[in-house]
Amino acid sequence: MQRGGEGRVFLLLQGPFSWFFTYLAAALRDAGADVHRVNFCPGDIMFWRGPNGTSYRGDPDDWPGYLERLIADRGITDIAGLGDGRRWHEDGYHVAREHGLRVHVIEQGYIRPHFLTVEPDGTGGRTRFPRDWAAIEALAKGSDMPEAPRFQTSFLKYAAMDVGYNLVNLLSSWLLFPRFRRHSLDHPLTEWSGWIWNRFRPHRRRHRMLAEAEARLKAHQGPVYVLPLQLDTDYQIRIHAPPGGVAGIIDRTVASFAAHAPPDALLVVKVHPLDHGWTDWRGHLAKRAGAAGCAARCVYFDGGDLEAMLQRASGTVVANSTVGLSALQAGSPVIALGTAIYDLEGLCYQGQLDEFWQNATQPDAARLDMFLRAIATSIHVPGGFDGTGAQPGARAMAAKMLAPPPY
Repeated sequence: MQRGGEGRVFLLLQGPFSWFFTYLAAALRDAGADVHRVNFCPGDIMFWRGPNGTSYRGDPDDWPGYLERLIADRGITDIAGLGDGRRWHEDGYHVAREHGLRVHVIEQGYIRPHFLTVEPDGTGGRTRFPRDWAAIEALAKGSDMPEAPRFQTSFLKYAAMDVGYNLVNLLSSWLLFPRFRRHSLDHPLTEWSGWIWNRFRPHRRRHRMLAEAEARLKAHQGPVYVLPLQLDTDYQIRIHAPPGGVAGIIDRTVASFAAHAPPDALLVVKVHPLDHGWTDWRGHLAKRAGAAGCAARCVYFDGGDLEAMLQRASGTVVANSTVGLSALQAGSPVIALGTAIYDLEGLCYQGQLDEFWQNATQPDAARLDMFLRAIATSIHVPGGFDGTGAQPGARAMAAKMLAPPPY
């Protein structure tokens, strides 16, 4: 990496459950920057290898004052962390902005797979990405859509790192970080037990139900609308979606579909692939669809080929999932019920949900191409948080963080 980090002092907060932040710090140091890290729990320490690590064991209410002193003592110029929803980051970025620091919010890419995002100040519902097409065109000008990279990942290795991070917290945070509070809604044991049950439970009934759902979809002759579910623990649902979480989105969508969709339409509801399974979304859908009088026009998928569904869809309803961007690329009309970076005139339907079923139009292909080139050029880098994409992704992200802000 070319040097260009002289005089820059980075403070890294919490990152992914992997070695990615260790690699990122090394890349920033190779470019001449100084890097510090705050650890908030034993899991953070487990994945940090490098100098200048410090542990915060205080009360969350005292964190902003501690950070102000740390910024002054170490001459911090830049701050970075994974996402902007957890309290350590939300409060930390606020303090950083007050002191004139550059804020880098890191996330999985909007374009998937094998891309990562690093944005100034916020992602998702807090993005500063421009909303007007003249500014988007300026970002895209002269750029081509990058070729999709290919990195190898292992779900088993990712799961092992997730388990290791959370297990060391469960076993020792009560002693070493007694005031630490995890940011996720569900206890790790709840998630693990759900995933294990889903993995090892008898599959005959699940496969039969999936086959029945696929047969219904294949045989259906009318329009098809897709509702891909997100996770309640996702901050894009907790902060930037309508009230009521995933259940509320199902309820609102089913009620509107029953009252306003074409009578020969089918609503496909697909569970998130990382859902732990303890909430009976199939039963919830059946109850709501039965009460709305459209049970025969709704089908639930636990599995299946989402890309094929989007290719066929007459419309896709999301809160703010990146699936919405995949649907746009498939040519499906999209409505975003929450706040989404791609919810723009010419891409997503800008009216009300009740009108969407009858009036949705396909996205403007030229504007979609411009938007994709703009975000790919300005805030994306090829890479992954784990697997073979971790180290090249860290180097590319370090270069992006050292460059002038894209907007």
